[in-house]
Amino acid sequence: MSQSGLRLVESFLSIQGEGKFQGRLAIFLRFFGCNLNCAGFNVKVKSQKTGEILTGCDTIRAVFTGHFEAKTFSKDEILSIVDRYCKDLKFKPIIVMTGGEPLIHHKDENFINLTSEFLRREFEVHFETNATIEIDFDKFPVYRSCYFALGIKLSNSGISKAKRINESAIKSICQNAKDSFYKFVLHKPTSDDLEQILQVLNIYKNEVWCMPMGAEQDELSRNALAVANFAIKHGFNYSERIHIRIWDKKEGV
Repeated sequence: MSQSGLRLVESFLSIQGEGKFQGRLAIFLRFFGCNLNCAGFNVKVKSQKTGEILTGCDTIRAVFTGHFEAKTFSKDEILSIVDRYCKDLKFKPIIVMTGGEPLIHHKDENFINLTSEFLRREFEVHFETNATIEIDFDKFPVYRSCYFALGIKLSNSGISKAKRINESAIKSICQNAKDSFYKFVLHKPTSDDLEQILQVLNIYKNEVWCMPMGAEQDELSRNALAVANFAIKHGFNYSERIHIRIWDKKEGV
């Protein structure tokens, strides 16, 4: 495998479990690396290298790059992986570029060429991002043809506002992407959560999807009703986490 390629934690064929496009047939490409660590989400995983217990989000293996391994693939190798998933499908799935934080790679020539080739093959390319990294859409116009789920972090992530809110990045994506929406993870929603969401909407108005916190079925069930009621009360959309409802904590689905 090419040493100058792209590092993937995993790839799999499944359905999009969250947000505006939930239920869509999708190929997930989970890229290695992230610029944030959402310790407030309190998911605990043992380090592959040291054995210590790490705390973060439900994609810890893509975030703690010093503790887990990821294979390096060339653009063509990743395209071959996608071709294998598509071989017997009757319909073209969406391509979900996720992480970690996939946009840490957005200036990488390999990443740009991969995205361009997906678009040339008439795939819908969707990015799942924390919206803290600003894209220059004039310099990198390929991203204008892509969809963006902006999973903007609230204070429950344990991250300071200065690190989790980048107004320029949010505006740039919302103004230039083919389509975009906000996705917020909530526990037991409060007036403070509402105020934080409204502050984001003041940066740029967009569709809002409220999603219950939960890396496993029990936690998801405990939080779902409160989040659904919060969404209804304030005129937002509710997002399930379909993959957790169906497969619980199983990875690669």
